[in-house]
Amino acid sequence: MDNIAGSPVEGENFYGREKVVSHLREILANDDILLLGPRRIGKTSTARAVMAAVRNEGWRAIEINVAACRNERDFLDKLESKLAPELATFSEKAKSAIGDAFGKVSGRIKSVKIAGAVSVELGNGEVEDWTKVASDVLHLIVQADERWLIYVDELPIMLFNFIRDDPQYGVQRVRRFLDWFRNDVRALPDVRKVRWLVSGSVGLDTLVQEHGMADTINSMRHQGLAAYSDEVAVAMLGELATSYQIKLSNEDTRHIVAAVQWPQPYYLQMAFHHLRALMSEHPDDSPASLIEQAIDIMVQPGADNEFHHWEMRLTIQLCKADANHALAMLNLAAQVPAGARAENLLDIVQERMSCVTPDEAKRTFIRLRDILLRDAYWWAEETSGVKRYRFRLEPLRRWWLRRDTL
Repeated sequence: MDNIAGSPVEGENFYGREKVVSHLREILANDDILLLGPRRIGKTSTARAVMAAVRNEGWRAIEINVAACRNERDFLDKLESKLAPELATFSEKAKSAIGDAFGKVSGRIKSVKIAGAVSVELGNGEVEDWTKVASDVLHLIVQADERWLIYVDELPIMLFNFIRDDPQYGVQRVRRFLDWFRNDVRALPDVRKVRWLVSGSVGLDTLVQEHGMADTINSMRHQGLAAYSDEVAVAMLGELATSYQIKLSNEDTRHIVAAVQWPQPYYLQMAFHHLRALMSEHPDDSPASLIEQAIDIMVQPGADNEFHHWEMRLTIQLCKADANHALAMLNLAAQVPAGARAENLLDIVQERMSCVTPDEAKRTFIRLRDILLRDAYWWAEETSGVKRYRFRLEPLRRWWLRRDTL
């Protein structure tokens, strides 16, 4: 096993989630999948493992990352760029069925129809609305009589781009996009030939709930990626130690897992990377004496780039006031590893919202608390008899504490 901390992994480096891949493959037999979670928990690696599995069964599978898409035409350009190479390998019979209809699709798009006579102009094409072009593309590919998996990565970021770039109609455009995906796509002939795996590191569920359109994603099966069990995490670290001929005892590997606290593979790999470097620099020191130092290195400037996304995603998916309330709650919870009491967190929100009633401030606290739970910032711990909210990931807590300390 290679010590890879950052890039998606495939083949022998994909470790410990074979049952997850099988489970997702079973879901795709009847449903589309919405796979959500923060960055660096293995969504892309898992999705590519699912793609490999269905390809082995004769499916065609394509991956499109839409984070940079600013509008619906950009989305179709991405889709076309990935479909075109696949279509080039079709049999002559399949190519004949499709003919020349699969041309430069974005050139056909004239506008985004919002409601009634309202539309947002995108170009000088001949077709009134992008949804007609998109549906035509999907109708064409199913004529080739093959099964497809379309993996769409970072869809929520694309939809937030719609809202940010078009303050007047952005929310309505998001609604129309998701309605097309839920209704129009499923009304196409032979729709079962195309399955979708949609993922995102910024909460699509938060977006739709905040804007009153939660019904638009109910047709997809919502899935997450749990952290490794302690036993799988220990086994993975043992494999890495063997690969790099490093002597780590079972106690050492368990110490690393405990220090990370939320054993997602990326953070285990990162901790091992820094520990490996420290062991090379200090060959006479025991691994146990270097583990805490390795964790601290993860959160220092220059090595902490991935943690900044946890802060940024709050400002992407929440209004400025709510994002600041959430940041204040997290600042308090980061003060100690055990987290903060629910009552103290509520007090913070009520102090910041002194112009509203206590009930309104409480509703805001509950809504933001649930978003932070769902997005894996923290979890509720009650073993002491008092509910406390504490960070799931200990290196993130240490980084959060450092960023809020003079």
